[in-house]
Amino acid sequence: MAGVLVLLAATLAMMLGVSEASTALLGVLGWLVALAARLPVLASAGRLHAVRRRDTILAVASGITDEVVRLALVLIVVSGAGSALWAGFGWALAELVFVAATQLTQFSWPIGRQAAEQLRSQGGFISTHPVHGGVRGITATVFHLGATLLLAAGPWWVPVTASAHVAVDVAFARWARRRLVPVELLGAAVSAVLLLAGLVTSVWS
Repeated sequence: MAGVLVLLAATLAMMLGVSEASTALLGVLGWLVALAARLPVLASAGRLHAVRRRDTILAVASGITDEVVRLALVLIVVSGAGSALWAGFGWALAELVFVAATQLTQFSWPIGRQAAEQLRSQGGFISTHPVHGGVRGITATVFHLGATLLLAAGPWWVPVTASAHVAVDVAFARWARRRLVPVELLGAAVSAVLLLAGLVTSVWS
């Protein structure tokens, strides 16, 4: 994940310059606001004993909340495709650092089979192969870049980004433990479509 982020930051700096790089910090702030905004739902759904229902509620709430906050971020601080790309990078940076930090608090490398099984029994999943972390990092980054570009092109794209976000989150929450490869492929496909649509709309707008 770290390699993905460093490479992307260097690419954005070479292609767009660093004049708008500070927008990445606002993207980080946006993700933190989105996290705080969904805490009430997390607290309420956490009391449910039905795991599948709880995970579905959390996935839907997270996807919708993230895109509403992203829209607000875009309307307030983003101006143009370059600014949108930096903001999307900051959003992805915050999310991936958070995911890595939460994993490091529970495991040390190498991750043993017993630790992985314990995480699965608690409703999560983890891959012991480092390549998987890179794939997840690329997919998440592409998604956030595409969603931010789309919303920068027009706020009317928020139903599209929210629906895509909910679909990916629900798929991971409900089926990733048993069907990880198809779910990863779904996430990658949705992310690629969003980025392509974002690039196309940014050219037209």
